[in-house]
Amino acid sequence: MHEALRREVREETGLLVGDPVRTAFLMHIDSEPYPSALAVAFEIYEWSGDIAPQDDDIKQAAFFPLPDALKLLGELDSATQREPIVGYLTGDVTPGTTWLYRNRCGDETLVARW
Repeated sequence: MHEALRREVREETGLLVGDPVRTAFLMHIDSEPYPSALAVAFEIYEWSGDIAPQDDDIKQAAFFPLPDALKLLGELDSATQREPIVGYLTGDVTPGTTWLYRNRCGDETLVARW
């Protein structure tokens, strides 16, 4: 999984990252197009390079001070994109927490969190 992390971060940001320090959070999303999607976020302390996305799907990548990042994340409509990362960054949720969401017809429901 560490190799996949390094590859994806390089493709999406242009940065080279070291080994993750710990798992920030996991998300399991049960949706109609993807009945069992898993996303894992890691905490990284070491990286090098300049931010230069190499994936055409990435329009912009940047580092933000925590208050600015939380403000931007708070503007997201999607609970699956907002809640786990905000909970982790604010310390309201224990690192390594797993979030289980169900998405049906655009309706996102948090089913369980542990």
